[in-house]
Amino acid sequence: MTGRPQAVTADRLFHEGRLAGLALHLVAGEAGAGKAITNPRLQKPGLALAGFLEYVKPGRVQVIGFSEAQFLATLPPPTAAERVEALAALEPPLIVISKAMEQTATLFTEPCNRHGVPLALTAVNTSAVIERLGATLELLLAARETVHGDLLDIFAIGVLILGDSGSGKSECALELVHRGHRLVADDVVEIYKVRNEELVGQAPEEVRGLMEVRGLGLISIEQLFGVVAVRDTKPIDLVVNLVAEGTAQFERLGLAESSIELLGLRRPRLTVPVAPGRSLALLIEAASRKYLLSQRGVTDAATDFLARHDDRLRGR
Repeated sequence: MTGRPQAVTADRLFHEGRLAGLALHLVAGEAGAGKAITNPRLQKPGLALAGFLEYVKPGRVQVIGFSEAQFLATLPPPTAAERVEALAALEPPLIVISKAMEQTATLFTEPCNRHGVPLALTAVNTSAVIERLGATLELLLAARETVHGDLLDIFAIGVLILGDSGSGKSECALELVHRGHRLVADDVVEIYKVRNEELVGQAPEEVRGLMEVRGLGLISIEQLFGVVAVRDTKPIDLVVNLVAEGTAQFERLGLAESSIELLGLRRPRLTVPVAPGRSLALLIEAASRKYLLSQRGVTDAATDFLARHDDRLRGR
């Protein structure tokens, strides 16, 4: 199921769990907390405070760091107030002041209240604000799709397991966690297209770290296997599709390459038949190792075998 991203506003960021470490505190402009943030890239408005406003892009969060604060301090107070007023008049969706610079925040308070621009203060340094806030906005504003499956980190490879209900996805995922791999999502996987080239998967926040297993019910992977057995997000590298044996044709040598399209991007897909007595966890581990070798440039065993076979035939 493909969906559009929900509107991202300053108010939403103040309640976003991923940004809890920033401890963003609204100090002015509460009336504008519902304005939409439309661009995940943050902007440091040094040029704008110097009087050049042309490249202040709409919909972007403005971050005031130590260098901007020091520059404003060198200006005569009327000039500094004029520059801050000009920036606030552009009505950015949010202005964040880092390093708990309350004196600088005082310069912005009245203009932000007047123009309805949310002004937030954080004690975190500027580089950390840009890194965390930028990464969060990129995820929140990304194109997204929800699929029914399991996502795991196997040998540092993001493996998405798909299949019909009852095909054994959760049981297979549980076995893989028992083998030392990490669970990202069970049953429902939210997929985001980040930077137009990367697919990142995660679980819905309310079920993160939980798994539903027939006969056991809902279990916490973190409680059973420890915090190292789960992770919040993981880029998707490989898709494994579980199908009932006898319902599809399978390529014996593995020469035919298959792929699946997710949000306009293609990922390699492997179809694995499900049958009593088969170790799906072992097969998926082997598939992950094979994918890892291919990324390292190692020649595929089937291709190498056929090449040697053809050489022997030509030598006769």
